[in-house]
Amino acid sequence: MKILKLKLLLACVVLLILILHLNKSFLDIYSLLKFEPHERMTKIYGDCGGESYGFIKKISKIYNKKLNLRVLNDNPNFTFNNSTWFTYNVNKDYDKDKIILINNINSLKYLDENKYQLIFKNKNLGYFKILQKDNTCFFLQRI
Repeated sequence: MKILKLKLLLACVVLLILILHLNKSFLDIYSLLKFEPHERMTKIYGDCGGESYGFIKKISKIYNKKLNLRVLNDNPNFTFNNSTWFTYNVNKDYDKDKIILINNINSLKYLDENKYQLIFKNKNLGYFKILQKDNTCFFLQRI
């Protein structure tokens, strides 16, 4: 009877390890222990591409701590096309003069030195200058 219980226990342990391996649970646990939350979010949502978590966090940390920043993301693969939730705070208003533009270099129309016209989804949003740029991510301020 003891041998049967021992074999059953061993079979359950092997099955559990197999299920954990197939679901990549060991890799997930390793990632949780090795990387900080900011690093994990950047790996998942990208630095400047996709949802651009890294760029948005960097800009919100450096430039604007008192107001929410408006984020324009034209990535068709991003389910709800709104990266604002990364830094959104319910108790703050939106900054009317600063915008983060993600994954859409075609929306900026160059006019002259450090002056661009922003047309996002056929809507003219005004004239801006670029405060910071990283690949296809832009932090803009209204002129």
